[in-house]
Amino acid sequence: MERISMSKVRGRYRKLNIDRKWIILVLLAAIASIFINLWPLIFLSLFCILNAILLSIDRYVQMPVDIEISTFSAVLMTYSYGLNWGIAAAILTKLAAILYNKNVRVDHFFMMGGYVVAAMLANSLAFPSIIMAGIIIAFMVNLYVVFVSKFITMLSAYEILMYGTSNFIFNVVLFVGFADLFRLLMI
Repeated sequence: MERISMSKVRGRYRKLNIDRKWIILVLLAAIASIFINLWPLIFLSLFCILNAILLSIDRYVQMPVDIEISTFSAVLMTYSYGLNWGIAAAILTKLAAILYNKNVRVDHFFMMGGYVVAAMLANSLAFPSIIMAGIIIAFMVNLYVVFVSKFITMLSAYEILMYGTSNFIFNVVLFVGFADLFRLLMI
């Protein structure tokens, strides 16, 4: 049996470089999780990032399409963690998209109002399931956005129809396909 020196053994493997700041961050999060529930923060951050990425599509696609997860996140956060978290999701998911895309328009603030209404409806109305709640609330939020778009931002009927329809269909797909899964993860 041949003896192999440790330097040869070490030479076969690459050193695992882990940045110390990530280790410290994970340790601090673990310690903080003892005192506070970090899951709402984690999901709020996830929703903000996903919404910013989804709404960056507007840069590349010049169509009146509204694909966002602000309504979805506001309803889910309200159901899972309460109204304050739902309102935070309603505002911060849109704000993250505005900051990421460097695009501020007056209708964004009215949309934030619609997402806050979604959180308040999710908190105040009793629905038999999260899916039904999401579909009905998405419809109600889109009605609000139709009125704002028609009378305040003065969009054309074609744009209002396209934005509203695409948003409603996307939210129905989100709630039917992912609401129960997220609810299981968020508990």
